[in-house]
Amino acid sequence: MTAGPGSAISAIAIGADGFYHPINEDQIIALVKKAYAEGLQVRCRGASHSIAWAIYTDPGAGDKPVPNKVSEQHPPKGPNINIMLDQYYKVTWLDEENGIIEVEAGIHLGYDPEDPTHTSTLRNSLLYQAFEKGWALEDLGGITHQTAGGFLSTGSSGGTLMYRLEENLLAFRVIDGMGNAEWIENDKEPDLFNAVGVSLGLLGIISKVRFKLTRNFYIYGQQITTPTDADNCPIDLFGPGTKDKPSMQEFLEKTPYTRILWWPQKNVERVVIWQAVRGAPLPVFDAAPYEEFADTTFFTELEEMGGALLFTLLGNPGFFKAWSKLQGDFGQFRKNIYLYWDRTITKPFAWLLSWLVTILVWIVSLPLALFFSIFRPVLLWLYPKVVDILQPLTKNGKAQLFMDYMWRSLPMDNNADDILMGTEFTEIWIPIEHTEKTMQLLKTLFDEKGYAAQGFYSTELYAGIKSHFWLSPAYDVDTLRVDVFWYINNEGNPAARDGFYSQFWQLFRDNDIPFRLHWGKFLPEYDYPDWAAYLRSQYPRWDDFMELRASRDPENILLTSYWRTHLFGKENN
Repeated sequence: MTAGPGSAISAIAIGADGFYHPINEDQIIALVKKAYAEGLQVRCRGASHSIAWAIYTDPGAGDKPVPNKVSEQHPPKGPNINIMLDQYYKVTWLDEENGIIEVEAGIHLGYDPEDPTHTSTLRNSLLYQAFEKGWALEDLGGITHQTAGGFLSTGSSGGTLMYRLEENLLAFRVIDGMGNAEWIENDKEPDLFNAVGVSLGLLGIISKVRFKLTRNFYIYGQQITTPTDADNCPIDLFGPGTKDKPSMQEFLEKTPYTRILWWPQKNVERVVIWQAVRGAPLPVFDAAPYEEFADTTFFTELEEMGGALLFTLLGNPGFFKAWSKLQGDFGQFRKNIYLYWDRTITKPFAWLLSWLVTILVWIVSLPLALFFSIFRPVLLWLYPKVVDILQPLTKNGKAQLFMDYMWRSLPMDNNADDILMGTEFTEIWIPIEHTEKTMQLLKTLFDEKGYAAQGFYSTELYAGIKSHFWLSPAYDVDTLRVDVFWYINNEGNPAARDGFYSQFWQLFRDNDIPFRLHWGKFLPEYDYPDWAAYLRSQYPRWDDFMELRASRDPENILLTSYWRTHLFGKENN
């Protein structure tokens, strides 16, 4: 169905930030029609939690590309059209009794602290508005800063093999590459629905989503930190399991919600096991939220600033390079503590105090950074001891227990600052039956190559439930997800031919472990034809998707050079 006229394009002024900010669907359609008529690219960003080149258009001729980083808030310069839906986040209750809603695609799942336009709040988020009326979603990812459209477009998922977010999805309203808008409903057009479910913005711009929500539930869980050896870990991480101890695969299959952080470094060797179950709301409920860092906001900020200092020094040999990168972190630290104090003390005093504390932290950090840059072996010697302080082993049965509203603690990483704890990764989705072999291969690689493979960060292990969406990395199979973390300030490109991630991709290919990759995270940036052929071989509906893509975007206004190289192995398909 062709939607309303692409009128009033002159009324949609480009913002000073380089984005168009439509307030309704007609304006989005008008922008798409402008791109279609003038041969421009058009892309729509969510919360920028994918790497930048996967989100934005190509730069204009002679303009530089933006850094290919997560949380890149600025689009490239040039004539192409980059859209931000920060003014487009309305919730409409179609059937409150049965939990059926329509949401505009720019709505954030939860509060986004890095929203550059400051329109995101807890109260206008999807999860909070649903919670207030007694509803929830089946599953959530590790954070809820994303917009609904962005989260769904890249196949993001939480850590469960029992609950499927897809069960909450009824329909997508999509504007194709010619400016035609239509509702695509699961019960009427299941094939088209499953193609659009994970479409990377290549089948059109998602305008709205229709959900059938789940009755609200609470989560009850615990987190423990244990050594990885067989005698002390409650999971048989690398073996088939025993009578008294589940294998890794069995643990993932039988635990309702879980996430594991694996620190494989010598003298660290531990796993942080977060796990939770659903529970009905209690008549009297005294929430005890999950706390990832310190239990007060100010000390959380100090802890995260300390983490930024540690990981930046470890990832950047040489004082000047590391210190230069840390300046942005000091700025983020000052902003965070100002916002915290601004709620409790007068504004001028909050501003002054935040500056004074930041200057003090800067002064203390300077000699530390200089010393450890010169005497790097001392930093490496201290590293296991610092991790032991930041992530101590659980002792005397004192697990961290939590019980909370699902929207607040099911996304267990919401409290991690996107800048101070900025984390990039490649997310490798592997069929669940290969779990034991995968864990053994990773352990061997870590043991043989040390920090060159282990890095100085943890490796995250999740489950991913089978999906019906054609380009979902979990299409038609339950998966183990291996998230190889990379601190955002680290030197170098981890996705390059000899970059940090290449050893993991090659490890699995050399050992016949099939895998798919999260589309919003790092993909290989080398040997494009070979990798495009490999990805094609992993998706049974690949050719169907590409044929549909060509019909819905005949002028390729949605297809950037980034997606051409990764999907087709060349600039022109």
